Amino acid sequence: MSNPQPSGSTPVSTATAQTAVEPVNWWPDASLVGVALIWGINIPIMKNGLEDVNHYFFNAVRLAVSVVVLLSFALWERARGKRMSADLPKRKIVVYSLIVSALYQWLFLMGIDNTTSGNTALIISTIPMWTALLARMVLKDKLALMSWCGLLVALTGTVVVALQKGDVSANAEHLTGNLFILACAIAWAAGTVYSRPMLTQISPIQLSGYAAAMSLPLHLYLGFSNGRADLPALQSVNLWLILLYSGVLSTGLALPMWSFGVRHAGPAHAAIMQNMVPVIAIIAAWLTRGETATVPQLVGGGLILLGLFVMRRGRSRREKAERIARQNAEHGNGQGAG
Repeated sequence: MSNPQPSGSTPVSTATAQTAVEPVNWWPDASLVGVALIWGINIPIMKNGLEDVNHYFFNAVRLAVSVVVLLSFALWERARGKRMSADLPKRKIVVYSLIVSALYQWLFLMGIDNTTSGNTALIISTIPMWTALLARMVLKDKLALMSWCGLLVALTGTVVVALQKGDVSANAEHLTGNLFILACAIAWAAGTVYSRPMLTQISPIQLSGYAAAMSLPLHLYLGFSNGRADLPALQSVNLWLILLYSGVLSTGLALPMWSFGVRHAGPAHAAIMQNMVPVIAIIAAWLTRGETATVPQLVGGGLILLGLFVMRRGRSRREKAERIARQNAEHGNGQGAG
């Protein structure tokens, strides 16, 4: 029979020390910031490309590039022995592909065809809110009060930035397009929440690669049905540089980076990082297109960054409390076993 350990023995000290020195995992946040940088820079770059070709055609070509990139990395992972769990039903990957890679892309293209860019930016800014609500309902993923405050502050800043586009309109003629964009925002939020449990059974790269490949035939059909006349434009080196950036990074590597953030930080915290995109887009537009930022845009950008900081602080406090509770529980079990 083992001797009971006295109060204040080594396990207590060890647990306390572990609580004090256990590092915070910043990789999910770094990955999500990288995604925001890629997507923010992609916006003014895509504007240049869409001046020359039909957007369906542009989307089809860049997605084809992204499929090549993602599948190459997915196959490389498989060759190294990293395979998805045999317990993961294939239909879940199909459903994820239909939501994120097919439905979301189609709704977005239909939306921008029927509403203004200002309306699009304004409605898209609600994605973090939809994601947080769906994560709460479906995954029981609770946000701390501080995190909710940060989310609302960042949402306010994003709305301020979106309103500066100058073409926000409530006219009835834009109703159809607005509904498409709203459905698009909800689809992205739903796909983000849906992917969270899957990402414990499949790597972010493999999930993104398989989903993109499944939806590619739809986008090729839409692209070449609506933009066959734009084929000669592919002779342009500048257009190919834009397509490669958008395909390799924006719809390529950014997607598994996003899934990595969702897996480790949670869908709500991942979605809030999207609010950085308009801030980065403003800076990128200033550098690449000479577009000057307005004072309200700068104020909105400041609110976004403040909201992100507050939300990250709320998550850090919650993670710390969970670590302490987990370590105390493990210590209690150890004492009980003795």
